[in-house]
Amino acid sequence: MKLKQDKIGIGQNLKRLRIQHGLSQSQFTRELQLLGISISCDIYKKMEQNRYNIRICELMAMQHIFNVSYDEFFKDLTRDYIES
Repeated sequence: MKLKQDKIGIGQNLKRLRIQHGLSQSQFTRELQLLGISISCDIYKKMEQNRYNIRICELMAMQHIFNVSYDEFFKDLTRDYIES
């Protein structure tokens, strides 16, 4: 079994949560910066596009801002990313 790493991503869920909270990408980036996460708007944009590997500290900060369970970040992900 081999993982198709380019298929794994939580970008859509990040975007969904950000929009549900009424934040633009720059506003959300600022919220992360206020929590001590050094991140640019360009890097956050790459997160939503699944082109940046999110660090645990970033995910923890996002969980704090959104005030949701970690399950929300992985909602609706499928096993399409596993090769036989």
